[in-house]
Amino acid sequence: MKTITHKRQQQLWDREHKNPFALLQMDSKEASSGVIKFFNWLREKDKKSLTALELGCGKGRNVIWLVKQGLDATGIDFSHVAINEAKKRAKREGVKKAQFLIHDITRPWPFNSGSFEVVIDCFATTDIESINGRKFAAREIARVLKLEGYLLVYSLSTDDEFHKEMIKISPAEEKNAFLNPKTGKFEKTFDREELINLHKNLKIVMEERIEKIAVFFGKEYKCKHHWMIFQKVK
Repeated sequence: MKTITHKRQQQLWDREHKNPFALLQMDSKEASSGVIKFFNWLREKDKKSLTALELGCGKGRNVIWLVKQGLDATGIDFSHVAINEAKKRAKREGVKKAQFLIHDITRPWPFNSGSFEVVIDCFATTDIESINGRKFAAREIARVLKLEGYLLVYSLSTDDEFHKEMIKISPAEEKNAFLNPKTGKFEKTFDREELINLHKNLKIVMEERIEKIAVFFGKEYKCKHHWMIFQKVK
């Protein structure tokens, strides 16, 4: 079984953002389909002017898109390479209200409690290499959400073909996790109960399994991602 330090995980993400070669979708300027789906769900509820926070925002594709749709959105990421690029992209596109901050989500967040109506975890906690780190992030999510606010969790699942293969080839110490043999990065897949337990302080209000084909290193694999919406209730 293989392990990795938090510092090393951060260094590998800086390298990936500087020279994308493994997760080319992270370099895309197009918003994630899972985030767009969530936004449309919010619109059906007539949710218009919202404050949103995205964890592990990378180069800002989702935040920039959300601001264009009228949301007041902030993105945080522990990669200075990613955040610096996100700021440049927002400026080039004239999206002045997009806010970006270099911050590690496994450390205390610089936001007051109840600051956001929406929090987005689009494959962010899947890259936190420790159970305690993910639990801390989950507690902070619940803290910064306003009452009746929503959390979107769009994440890897234990049913994803590529990730099941990686777990066999290069397993990490934690169950259903691996160190990518080509990038060295830690990645965690989840079953449904793990995600519900992680966000036990929130109520699940909507869930689907998103089936799609993804390409990893030139080969197609079937995915069945989790797409779940939680709400902060009394």
